[in-house]
Amino acid sequence: MTAPLYDVKSRFSEYVTMAEDGEVIEVTKHGVPTVVIVSRRAWDEANEDYTRRHRPSFMESLRKWREETGGLTQEDAEEFCDLLERLHEEEKNEVWPEKNPWE
Repeated sequence: MTAPLYDVKSRFSEYVTMAEDGEVIEVTKHGVPTVVIVSRRAWDEANEDYTRRHRPSFMESLRKWREETGGLTQEDAEEFCDLLERLHEEEKNEVWPEKNPWE
């Protein structure tokens, strides 16, 4: 549905109710479409859909990173793996108190 701004201004609550009922209202100013009134539910659904379609997957992000940086050298990869292994060993050897000190 299309409505001129002067009409929307004078009957705003009616247009809000229409939007809540699922109507999409395109508001015109001097005959030119300028804004759209939609329900919050419709806005959230559209936003979720947009985010889902435009958020890169992990593999796409990885591919882009490799293109931009050339990826890791073998030496860098080995150093990173060694670091992860050391951190894992430190976590396993860490001694935790019997009782939570925050309680």
